[in-house]
Amino acid sequence: GRSNGLFAYPAQSNFTGVRHPLSWVQLAQQRGYDVLLDAAAYLPTSALDLSKAECKPEFVLVSWYKLFGYPTGIGCLIARRDALERLRLGRPWFSGGTVQAVVAWAAPTWHALVPGVEAFEDGTPNFLSIPDVRFGLDWLDGIGMPLIDRRVRCLTGWFLDRLLQMRHSNGSPMARIYGPADLKMRGGTVAFSLLDASGKVVDERLVALESAAARISLRTGCFCNPGAGEAALGVDEKVVGKKLFPPRQLLGGLDQLLDVLGIPSLGAVRVSFGLASTAADLDRFFGFAEKTYKDRIVTSAGLPPRGQC
Repeated sequence: GRSNGLFAYPAQSNFTGVRHPLSWVQLAQQRGYDVLLDAAAYLPTSALDLSKAECKPEFVLVSWYKLFGYPTGIGCLIARRDALERLRLGRPWFSGGTVQAVVAWAAPTWHALVPGVEAFEDGTPNFLSIPDVRFGLDWLDGIGMPLIDRRVRCLTGWFLDRLLQMRHSNGSPMARIYGPADLKMRGGTVAFSLLDASGKVVDERLVALESAAARISLRTGCFCNPGAGEAALGVDEKVVGKKLFPPRQLLGGLDQLLDVLGIPSLGAVRVSFGLASTAADLDRFFGFAEKTYKDRIVTSAGLPPRGQC
């Protein structure tokens, strides 16, 4: 086995949509690392060929919900058998269904894991929904991943072009994109902020409220990716400096942390395209954005506090 540790990275960022090179897998392995490839955001629109010599990670994460929208809560860890055996030797804990036997009075407590992958299936798997995965995969196979990939790339390209073309009457841009502004090295996820006529970022909470009122579903917030969000929004060691952070529990919610950092937000707006997306979806979004924010000066007054990211 490799001794330097585990190198984990996403094939596609769920924040900016940027696609990181799959060649990093072999590069990391050559430097002594096991590799965990998070393919959850990548696989819904692109195939991943694990038979290629340059892309044979020890572990791959998959979310079936992200591929075909159902069932929720079902994912999987694809693992090489030799890598899984190394995990077995180093796992100090157990849960229901993962052990052959336990001696509670031993010091320390002794247990023997069951052989095979079951040693890592803590608790009872969702066996009623797991068969649905096969039907989802057959459905995707019938459509064809190349067709889905081409469709999503077209929609993403149109969206990026129109987002960059949006202007207030004074000529100032109406949006700021976080991540690639073209189709190079990116997937169908686009993170951005809307800008008012003065160039100020429109609070993502306001966008969430007003888009919902227009019956448009937009993802807003930090997208469960604080590192990428901080990088995209310019929060670095210079911003953090030697600030005194509050206790682990934020009694004032996320707003308390933003006050410490001296920044207005750690969030943005995100649009993600998939096999169900249509050109009409784009038209509806841009109709809403132009009507609601063009030539407008916004304020955050009256918005509900940020309890969390």
